Amino acid sequence: MKVTEHEIPYGTGSLAVRDYGGQGPAVVLVHAPGFCAVAWDRVAEALGGQVRAVSLDLPGHGASTAPMRHAADAWESILTVTDALALTRPLLVSLGQGSHAALVATMVRPDGFAGVVTLGGACVRTEENTEDEISFYTSPEFAELLEQRFFFGVRGQTRREACQLIDHIVVRLAKDWRVIGFRGLRDELMYSIRPHPEGGWVNLPLPETILTMISFDPGDRFYPAENLYRRVSVPVLIVQLADGLDREHARRERDLAIENDLVTVRSLDAGEYPHYTRHHEVAAIILETCGVTARPAVAS
Repeated sequence: MKVTEHEIPYGTGSLAVRDYGGQGPAVVLVHAPGFCAVAWDRVAEALGGQVRAVSLDLPGHGASTAPMRHAADAWESILTVTDALALTRPLLVSLGQGSHAALVATMVRPDGFAGVVTLGGACVRTEENTEDEISFYTSPEFAELLEQRFFFGVRGQTRREACQLIDHIVVRLAKDWRVIGFRGLRDELMYSIRPHPEGGWVNLPLPETILTMISFDPGDRFYPAENLYRRVSVPVLIVQLADGLDREHARRERDLAIENDLVTVRSLDAGEYPHYTRHHEVAAIILETCGVTARPAVAS
């Protein structure tokens, strides 16, 4: 698979985009906080060139030099990439909390997108639940966890130190139920090791980048709670993950689908990160949603 890399001006820096080429409907792949564009490589390969697929590094992630200044940078960067590459009404495919940015992008520009596929309905929370989660995710304790468990923001001076850090992370994650079976972890981790302005390297994103992306005040018009799904004006497919952290909200997701004809739900026998462990199934869902292939009929 040939990948073309783009640098698109944004804010005080640029957005990095991986362009997988292909013919047919456009698809923009949106990662969750803490991930990067490379996370979608296996899904893109499984798409087999049947759609025009691209993935982007959100601000402050991967090879993007533009910082995450406020939460709106997440969805505004999607709009910027769509415009810069002249993509016609792309389908947005998002993972976890990246789903919020995808949903809001379609609200800001209702006629600009064909729809959204969310892997895990991360915004399906009551406002009270969301407020509690934001309080935790924006706490000093969580910021410390991001550095100590995932090594976000960790710095070093030599390539050897970077490789040692990657080895350490790979060993720690090898038994993580969310990534078991994924063979591209090392490449993705190395991709996020970037030069630091003061010298040496840093493992991106910084903890503060993630905190900025998920920080919202109650009353924000795009507050990341279930009411967003009641306001969508494009088709939204919520892919429920059998072992995902959102499975406790499965019933609420189904209720939203009953309330809004634009929202549909389907299940996938996968863990929290299906783009790693079920990339062929994820690709099949994308192709079906784009109308490139038909969903297999269910025997009665």
